[in-house]
Amino acid sequence: MTISSQLFSAPPDIAAKIATRKPIYMGYPMEYANVGAGKDRHIDTCLTRMVESETTNGFEHFELIGDLPNFNYAEIDLSTTFLGHRLELPIMISSLTGGGKKSERINRNLAEAAQHIGLAMTVGSQQIMLEYPETRPSFEVRRWAPDILLLADLGLVHLNCGLTVQKCRDAVEAIGADGLVLYLNPMHEVVQRNGILDFTGLLGKLETLCADFPYPIMIKEVGYGFSDVALQRIRTCPIAALDVAGMGGTCWSRIEAESGRMRLSPVLELGVKTAETLEAALRILPRKIEVLASGGIRTGADMAKSLAMGATATGMGLPFLRWSFDSAHRVVAEVERLTEELRLCLWYTGSRTLSELKHKVKNTCAQRI
Repeated sequence: MTISSQLFSAPPDIAAKIATRKPIYMGYPMEYANVGAGKDRHIDTCLTRMVESETTNGFEHFELIGDLPNFNYAEIDLSTTFLGHRLELPIMISSLTGGGKKSERINRNLAEAAQHIGLAMTVGSQQIMLEYPETRPSFEVRRWAPDILLLADLGLVHLNCGLTVQKCRDAVEAIGADGLVLYLNPMHEVVQRNGILDFTGLLGKLETLCADFPYPIMIKEVGYGFSDVALQRIRTCPIAALDVAGMGGTCWSRIEAESGRMRLSPVLELGVKTAETLEAALRILPRKIEVLASGGIRTGADMAKSLAMGATATGMGLPFLRWSFDSAHRVVAEVERLTEELRLCLWYTGSRTLSELKHKVKNTCAQRI
């Protein structure tokens, strides 16, 4: 089938409203003079305020199963394959920024570090890039990271607002990416001012997009996780991967509240903890869909537990934002610390590789029940 740029065009009545209103990005009216102001404000908020969930990520209820190593510590191999690409470490830099005045320096530091130590990386939401091409340089990280697994990033809900297959393809190809992340964020949209609230028919449109798209697509939450019911609905979609992005890490309701942009007061206990949504995803989704664990992953032990449960790789956002605001060297140093923690966990479980680590974990709550 050929790719039709009109496949997801908005109905005439909605298209007329879109054409006449001022462009909106992340809830901010966009004028040329303040393109990216919202993104910079989010960066400042994340750097200076308490924006993490008070809820734990749930991994405290899981324990690694120890064993005696029968190999040399130097033989431990942390490499993995994700979306057909070899990663030296099972870590992805989650989507963070792009389009703001501070974005290019942050993304350069992230990309240089990713290239140096073999991480994967997702750029920030490119909706602003599609609206304002002058912001594109802040997303173009291939010049600093020619060899990494790089993913483009857009919101799934924008398929209801005129986002076409061709624009999705443009987002990937404009930055030389290897695939596309589509974030699914109903709870974030509903609490923010000017959020997009029409989620009608999105999974059907996702299936059509996947059938025609020449690049792998990963779906991700943004900090609320996926329930069993939602995963049952997603399981038949022909996606390549899913990022559970559960509760326990960055909380977008807190970010919006700190930024003074709340439309509704958040109900902070809504959502699924990362460990719980990861366990559900691995149980419900077909094996051909790779699962990435993110949402409050902060230690090598968190990483080891999620990988032992069956995740192909892990993702982090907020720590990378704070480290990269400092320097690429800081990113490398912090990742090396996490990597050594992960190696110690493999040594404890008697695992030479991540494949050998699989299933060497137990749910202590389930055992008590």
